[in-house]
Amino acid sequence: MKWIGVLLLISMSTALGWEWGKALKQRPRHIQLLLQSLQILEAEMVYSQVPLQEAFQIIGKKLRGPVALFYLELAKDLENKEKDFDDIWQGCAQRLIGRSSLQQSELEILIQFGRTLGQHDIEQQQKHLKLTNLYLEEQWKNATERFQTYGKLSNVLGLLCGIFLALLFI
Repeated sequence: MKWIGVLLLISMSTALGWEWGKALKQRPRHIQLLLQSLQILEAEMVYSQVPLQEAFQIIGKKLRGPVALFYLELAKDLENKEKDFDDIWQGCAQRLIGRSSLQQSELEILIQFGRTLGQHDIEQQQKHLKLTNLYLEEQWKNATERFQTYGKLSNVLGLLCGIFLALLFI
């Protein structure tokens, strides 16, 4: 019975290490999807000059994963005329952070960008898009470095922590 507990402890800590590594691996991908979405948004706003709701639908259809859901939710929530755009944007951004590997720093960047979206002319909007891109690219670099540093370590660390705890309880 004791050995079953030891094996469960080791396997659970290893699984936790793998989950941490998986989150570290997915974060740069999710940031990259955000960067792609902003490029599509800029193209739709500047060249096609479609309304935001339609642009969000286009982005949601072109992308995948939690970022696509974010834009599809935005488009759907914009149908509700009673809510303020800023509230809709913040709510969708917080749900995006909850279902993705993005962190609080990306949430703050998204919320700041959402405050400026649709408030300025095309030229000013492009400047805000470029600034948001710069911030997200910096986050992408940090996330990539963090994955390269801690990605494999998290798997090994989970296993070693499990073995250590098992030795403590034996």
